[in-house]
Amino acid sequence: MSSTKLLLANNNGVFLFKKDFSQESNWRSDNCYKFIYSLKGTIDYQTNRSQHTINNQQFILFNPLEKHKQLAIDDRKFLIELNPAFLSKVSQALYPVHNDIQFATSIQKNYHISNWVRFVLDFAHLEKDDTRSMDMFLEHSFTQLALMLVRSAVGTHTQDINLNTYKTINPQIYKTILALKESYQYPWTLDEMAKVSRLSKFQFAHYFKDITGISPYSWLQTYRVVRSQEMLKKTNKTVLKIAMDCGFSSVTVYNQLFKRLYGITPGTFREMVNK
Repeated sequence: MSSTKLLLANNNGVFLFKKDFSQESNWRSDNCYKFIYSLKGTIDYQTNRSQHTINNQQFILFNPLEKHKQLAIDDRKFLIELNPAFLSKVSQALYPVHNDIQFATSIQKNYHISNWVRFVLDFAHLEKDDTRSMDMFLEHSFTQLALMLVRSAVGTHTQDINLNTYKTINPQIYKTILALKESYQYPWTLDEMAKVSRLSKFQFAHYFKDITGISPYSWLQTYRVVRSQEMLKKTNKTVLKIAMDCGFSSVTVYNQLFKRLYGITPGTFREMVNK
């Protein structure tokens, strides 16, 4: 097995680490959940809805049969493909989920997932020649990743965004995100967000993106979508009323963001969960 490529698999998924490879510029639509993590440098991907740049220690999730292609990569990537039936089993053990989870197609970053990636790679490189120990390790590793993704990554099952990891990493940013959550309907400006953190708006914007992987405004808009999902599931409010109640400037902006994240409109999402 090459030192620049590591490929392992079992019934629950496929584990792939690549350093030297040819460009993969063809469109793909695999029947699995695809977790792509940047170990170093940037990776550019395109879907039929948007283009994404994954920076160091950030990741993106592609849902089963979601069309995507890799445009460019600087250095190394870490990829895991998860069996949809396996992830569904994990999600149903945690949440009353009756539909397959659709993760938001957006850049995300999570401190615990980054630590997990480093640990898995270290162990896999050390034990890759011991088939028995690697089989046992993969079985537990896929379960660990599925648990972390279901609990931490934004998706159609998400009811809230957990802030615990931010509390110790950067208390100033944590304080601001807490304020955004408490008043998510409010039309926040960057100056107002920075004032809560007691940082200049330039420092605040830099630290915020470094910690969460996205800009403050993008995070707020994503959180508004998360809050809207429960309303779509559990109320008879119109899509227009939900958009306004969640702080969107218009129902058009809400529909466009929802579709960019999930590939479907809020109305279609409501029909799916009601079935």
